[in-house]
Amino acid sequence: MAKIENLLEGGQGSLGNLVLYKMNGKYYIRSKPAQYKDKKSPAQLAQRQRLQVMNSFLRAFREPIRVTFASEAVGRSALQAAQSYNMLSALAGEYPDIYVNKNKVLLSRGTLPLPVSATLTVLPEGLLIEWENDADAAARHPHDTLVVMAKSSKTDSVDFRFTEARRSDGRYTWKPALPSGKDSLPDLWIAFRNLQQTEMSDSLFVG
Repeated sequence: MAKIENLLEGGQGSLGNLVLYKMNGKYYIRSKPAQYKDKKSPAQLAQRQRLQVMNSFLRAFREPIRVTFASEAVGRSALQAAQSYNMLSALAGEYPDIYVNKNKVLLSRGTLPLPVSATLTVLPEGLLIEWENDADAAARHPHDTLVVMAKSSKTDSVDFRFTEARRSDGRYTWKPALPSGKDSLPDLWIAFRNLQQTEMSDSLFVG
């Protein structure tokens, strides 16, 4: 139904496939959008789920990603850069069971070296992270600082810290502000940032 108050001044409402409306003191007429059924192909449904799975996972890390993916944010946001990379590299499974491969996901991107290995031990005072550097990284990048990022597998909440622990320290104990207990250990990634805070390493899934 359309209500016409004055033919010269216009009206508001709908008439057939036309919509009459007022905006900024002026009257306009537009056609109604065509109705259609959104029938997606299996490939389109799979791609939609891939986007949903990755966006849901990375959205919780958007704060650290602003820093850890900054080098990739050329003409786009750091979060978009992280989404683009991980969509290609870190999804597994087939529709409708697509999931994030934690071992392949990158929460940081850069050219600084990663440790040769890293381990995680649960202690009463927190999570003990230990890593081993190769000789070249130890000599050339001893002052890089540790970045830790954790995600609760139960609540999907995230905690992170840009620490002052040096690469040369080889260990760091952290108690993330996440649900804790032997049945609710968080997933943990580490990365390194140079002392000038201008370069990052890729991230490494520790456990």
